[in-house]
Amino acid sequence: MKWILGSAVAAGLILAGLFVAGIILSRRFEPFLREQTIAYLETRFRANVSLKSIHINVPLKSPLDLVFHKGKMIKVRVNGEDLDVRLKSMPTAPSILKMRKFLFEADLDAVLSGKALVNRVNLEGFEINIPPKVDRPKLANSLQAPEPEAGAEKPQKVEVLIEEVLASGSTLTILPKDATKAPLVFRIHTLRLESAGTGVAMKYQAQLTNAKPPGLIDCTGTFGPWVADSPSDTPLTGKYKFDNADLGVFKGIAGLLFSTGDFKGTLDEITVDGETRVPEFRLTMSGNRLPLTTKYHALVDGTNGNTRLEPVEGMLGSTAFTVRGGVVRNAGAKGKTVDLKTVMPKGRLQDVLMLAMKGDKPFMKGGIHLDFRVVLPPGQGEIADRLRLNGSFQLIDALFSSPQVQEGLDSLSRRAQGQPQNEELGEIPSQMSGDFVMAEGKIEFPKLGFEIPGAEVDLAGNYVFHSQELDFHGTARMQARLSQMMKSRWKRLALKPVDPFFAKDGYGMVAKIKITGTREKPSFGLDRGKK
Repeated sequence: MKWILGSAVAAGLILAGLFVAGIILSRRFEPFLREQTIAYLETRFRANVSLKSIHINVPLKSPLDLVFHKGKMIKVRVNGEDLDVRLKSMPTAPSILKMRKFLFEADLDAVLSGKALVNRVNLEGFEINIPPKVDRPKLANSLQAPEPEAGAEKPQKVEVLIEEVLASGSTLTILPKDATKAPLVFRIHTLRLESAGTGVAMKYQAQLTNAKPPGLIDCTGTFGPWVADSPSDTPLTGKYKFDNADLGVFKGIAGLLFSTGDFKGTLDEITVDGETRVPEFRLTMSGNRLPLTTKYHALVDGTNGNTRLEPVEGMLGSTAFTVRGGVVRNAGAKGKTVDLKTVMPKGRLQDVLMLAMKGDKPFMKGGIHLDFRVVLPPGQGEIADRLRLNGSFQLIDALFSSPQVQEGLDSLSRRAQGQPQNEELGEIPSQMSGDFVMAEGKIEFPKLGFEIPGAEVDLAGNYVFHSQELDFHGTARMQARLSQMMKSRWKRLALKPVDPFFAKDGYGMVAKIKITGTREKPSFGLDRGKK
């Protein structure tokens, strides 16, 4: 009995010893794995790598297998902390990669044999910082590997294939060429990378948190292969979807934005083709809603976020327009400036007026041709107060919605043609053209031409959006003489002797006029100057 008990105790001690020996042996692999992790990253990114700690967790039964089978068929769990990868060519720049924690499993015998297959890597606190392009000859020289010291033993290289990378709460930062400017930062809510092999682009799925307008952007596409000599040249392709983005975060406008598109290029030079849709776009100063859709081709500089639009084809209500220009950060500015050239060849006047002015009914309708430049500098105030517009326009067959105003023009046209009592002439369409400058909630017209049958009017003045006040002064030229404009016979006879005093330059009558009052209640009259 005693010998049986003694044998059992001895066997237990032997097994315990083997178990402890296996654990000790597994710990001896940690320096090797640490060395291989650092060597892989240094070679992959041509960088200096630091790693605070790395640990190997072996399954309970594996220490014995580790002793008897020398690591074959054993899957180990590896976790590390505070990994930092810094490009050798840019030692003072931010680290290109940082990880607070990483975790993966690998077959130990594959690692020992020099070829490791990692099914999945989980990352926490993952940061990517893409440096700007630098002078390529200098970069190539700085990236040449230093000669090993005499007698130094080269570490064994392990070929690594990572099939899948999962990360949450990551950050992608693209650094600008000018160090004084703010970098372009993308908050990546979730990220999944899928490898197809060494030297081949990785497939990805990502969900980005967009700051303004707020919302989540879903992206799928390919990334890589990684260009170690110039990370900003790493290829990138994909598709995106952006829904329910609230434009109300921008002062002066409102509506929900929906957008889809494709993009391709490199990290610092991306071409985007997409479409946007805002079913109820509006300016807060007017409150009127109009559908707005666009189809665009854009060039994005990833180092600073500058965007060139070449072009944007849009539709506001039933009015088509084309936009070219950019959204760029100017020297010394804290934000980006919108600078766009817009052409509206055959628009509807009521669409433009509905968007810009208060009331559910525009005061004019007809055709419009617009050619203008819009500049919106960065700032915190209302868009209507910061917006700068200048350009030219032409109104075609325009009619006023106010019966009072339109009847006044109809009567003026009949009088100007010398037929003041001819009611068969009906509604008289107006033709108008001119130049304009809009700034600080007011639109000024340095040159404004107005035509109706029988009359030509040249005006200059301004319109204030908030108060809707009109202040225009100019000259009216009529085909008919003053006496011919009168309805009653005795007035015609009484004024006939003075007709020559008002006739000028081939016109029957020339007079100085003014238009004042408000949009709803305009006042037309002779302009007698300061008297």
